[in-house]
Amino acid sequence: MKMRDVRAILFDKDGTLFDFRKTWIPVMRKVSLEAAGGNRGLSDELLRAAGYDPGTDTFLPDGPIAAGNSGDIARAWGPLVTGYSLEDLQAMIDSASSLMGPGASVAVCDLSGLFGELRRAGYPLGLATSDSEAAARATLERFDLAGFFSWIAGYDSGDAKKPDPAVVEAFARAVGVDPRSVAVVGDTWHDLAMGRNAKAALVVGVLTGALGRDKLEGGCDAVLESIADIPSLLNSRSGRDTDAITARDK
Repeated sequence: MKMRDVRAILFDKDGTLFDFRKTWIPVMRKVSLEAAGGNRGLSDELLRAAGYDPGTDTFLPDGPIAAGNSGDIARAWGPLVTGYSLEDLQAMIDSASSLMGPGASVAVCDLSGLFGELRRAGYPLGLATSDSEAAARATLERFDLAGFFSWIAGYDSGDAKKPDPAVVEAFARAVGVDPRSVAVVGDTWHDLAMGRNAKAALVVGVLTGALGRDKLEGGCDAVLESIADIPSLLNSRSGRDTDAITARDK
């Protein structure tokens, strides 16, 4: 079996670095209530339209909240509210993300320790999120993590956004590696499809997001409880006592 070295790692943000439910359910409840003019019934309807059912506490795997961006959420809400244009709704969601998201974010593990370990092993790190780039950078700054990343992109950073494999290709170019030597780590179908379509060396799903193991298995090479298990996975994939990481050719 031909093996390829992983030379760089591209992470998703919400649901991967930060616990999705603990971070974003409170934020989305607040912004949906604002869009609904304080009407809690309409607020719940907006959440359901965007892919989160507050009654069952479940997410649609490909719904706007779990896998989309603020524009996708705004388009889901547009037919249900009055007095707002789609641009107004998107601006409201982006504002909540930038102002509330960093403070609400709950890290899934000792991120500084993990990223320091990976950087010392020689791996450039990237972040690709469906949040805005400004919100992503603000959150990383709050946790003093920005310095670990060689490349950071949001849905508004360029022409490509998830699940376009061009996101992986842009990261690879920025850090000087082949896209097929990148490991992609995320919690949604969009993350996994992006990695697969880019022929990434390793595609990893994590359970700190909106989806359970049953929804992720089959779409990736491994499912982890959290990114805290990344070093163990990479070492086990290498099959030798070096810092090289290996994964199956796709």
